[in-house]
Amino acid sequence: MLRPALTRRLAMNTFLKTACLAALLTASALVPAHARAQTASVTVTVEDVRDGGLMDIALYDSEAGWDGTGPVASRRIEIENGVAIAVFENLEAGEYAVRLYHDENGDDVFNMNVMGIPTEGYGFSNNPFPRFRGARHDEAEFTVADGESVSQTIELMGGGYW
Repeated sequence: MLRPALTRRLAMNTFLKTACLAALLTASALVPAHARAQTASVTVTVEDVRDGGLMDIALYDSEAGWDGTGPVASRRIEIENGVAIAVFENLEAGEYAVRLYHDENGDDVFNMNVMGIPTEGYGFSNNPFPRFRGARHDEAEFTVADGESVSQTIELMGGGYW
């Protein structure tokens, strides 16, 4: 059997540890609300689009993603009155790039003819118009700051669009 003084000390230690843990949990619950990083958004608009099909829009946050590991987010948007708009929200600040194409026949494939020339319209953020190749990541890259809303209006090329 424990002595009364030792029992009181153990009880007090347990109480203090519990109180400290409760205070820590309460404080940590409040911190994210005040210290949370602001999130940004990117709005992609494509105008003068032929009706029919869907617009496939991919957002990349790295050159590695652009070259093969894939987008950080993507949307398949219906075209309404010749316009397709996609909004990407809750993004961290950083460098981004957009690549898109008009999937006119809805087959989920970027179609090309036998010579490798696109038969469907496509485009990139910043609207670079490279000849005989797709845009590089650095040509399409743009900066998004914390809490910023960035808009990119992209012009289609190829597939009879230019």
